[in-house]
Amino acid sequence: MNAQERAEFRDALAETAKLLRLAQETVQRARAQCHGEIYEQVDVMSKRVYELWVKAEWLRDGVARGGTPANASGDANARIIDRRRDIDRRVVGMRNELLASGAVQEPVTDSGGRGGSGPKR
Repeated sequence: MNAQERAEFRDALAETAKLLRLAQETVQRARAQCHGEIYEQVDVMSKRVYELWVKAEWLRDGVARGGTPANASGDANARIIDRRRDIDRRVVGMRNELLASGAVQEPVTDSGGRGGSGPKR
């Protein structure tokens, strides 16, 4: 990527991260209003939006440093064994890398995924 492409890419990912953060906040508000099986579905959506936000910030940060983040290709063997666990592990690693670099601050989320009161039934 040349410098102009890199700048456009960073801007696009910054906008993506901003929209994903807003989407996550909106999904969390919706999750607070639902119950039962719908709550579980909305909870999964919230987690997936968070994963996308972390990945967008991680990629933007890597390009800002002049390259691609370490392990951008991922580990093929781990994906074959258990894709979900592998994604969770990489998201945590990406988030920790971003927080350590001071590039971003973690968005406000409820702790533990369900908040204090749990799903309404």
